[in-house]
Amino acid sequence: MTERERAINQDLHVLDEAHRLGRITRAEYRARRRRVLGSLYDSSGVITARKTLAPGIATTSPRTRHTHAAAADASAASGRALTTLLTMRPGIAWKPMLAILAGAVLLVLLAYWLLRGA
Repeated sequence: MTERERAINQDLHVLDEAHRLGRITRAEYRARRRRVLGSLYDSSGVITARKTLAPGIATTSPRTRHTHAAAADASAASGRALTTLLTMRPGIAWKPMLAILAGAVLLVLLAYWLLRGA
């Protein structure tokens, strides 16, 4: 992490603390946060790399609001929320995981073969 990134992280931490303690309003927090994050832009105009979550279908579809809430509606809403969270979860890198697992199995078999022969 560069010194510039450390300074930005420190500024964000101080800003977060001020908002959490109620020293600044939400609108002021957002404006100041935008300014701090705006300093991440490179002087050549290149934006630093970011990982963003693409919104799922459940988060982009318009929702209708009902005046009465039933237990079935609450469970359906929680199911949609869980589905949205699971679709935003990063995938697992299977190939490296399988390579590590295969290596561990080979080491166990080698150890068994060496100990059995002794």
